[in-house]
Amino acid sequence: MTGDDAEHIFKILVVEDRVFQRRLITETLRALGRVIVDHADCGDHALQAIGHLLPDMVITDWDLDGGQGLAFVKRLRGGEAGEMFRRLPVIMAAGRGKVSVIEGARNAGVDEFVLRPFSTEALLRRVREVQARRRDFIESMRYVGPCRRRRRQGGYEGPRRRLFDTRDKEADAPDLQIRKGLASTYAERMTAALASLDSPESVRNLCLMSGQLATLAQDMKDHLLMSATSSLFNYVKGVGAEAALNTEVVRAHLEAITQLASLPNSQAELRRTVTQQLSVMVTKKLRQAGEAA
Repeated sequence: MTGDDAEHIFKILVVEDRVFQRRLITETLRALGRVIVDHADCGDHALQAIGHLLPDMVITDWDLDGGQGLAFVKRLRGGEAGEMFRRLPVIMAAGRGKVSVIEGARNAGVDEFVLRPFSTEALLRRVREVQARRRDFIESMRYVGPCRRRRRQGGYEGPRRRLFDTRDKEADAPDLQIRKGLASTYAERMTAALASLDSPESVRNLCLMSGQLATLAQDMKDHLLMSATSSLFNYVKGVGAEAALNTEVVRAHLEAITQLASLPNSQAELRRTVTQQLSVMVTKKLRQAGEAA
């Protein structure tokens, strides 16, 4: 947990028109620790309150306003509380478990669903699931809300209608593919820049691109790519603008980074091999350079 996470107090808005149920949910949520629970007794009040309460999550009842809980969720997803709150995580509680009720909640854009009477652990488990694994948010003509594919179906061979759907079950997620593509672009630009390292300024620019590449790898939380990019950045920065840069060492890093960016994370063993080979190759080239000097 980072320092910012430790300081953050989780805020939950409970939308429930029955006082007893509001108290029950509030007492349950206190088990989370650092949490502030606010209340609204109807959908209109909730939509008005969200803008100044700034909750991290909403828990609403299906029977709100005489069965208008789904309408409230649709209004929230439609932007009535403001565009920035359309993606608020929503957990819905209901006293009936009919398939039509559950499907209705799912299609309205609810993240999780809990049936009454629920235990303390059941509600807290739903809250923690939403905190830990927020699904991709979908915005289309027919649906606005978290991705309704709750689990990957490895054996599914039917039609795939999402823009980034793929039949390759081992492929990286689309956002990760985009970031890896950006890393490859950085590596290509740096490879081209190696041909014109004729001034301190050109070496500084190479160092700047190395730092940007290392920062991108950190944002991706890709530890193998982080290792390779940090090694490159530290080498270029350590050599300095006035010293002779070993372009073969830089090129070895860039080739390894390009390979890591092209290999999906599912091929973990192969990606580890790339970083191990990079370490061996860099050590060898630096030793050869030292012997030649």
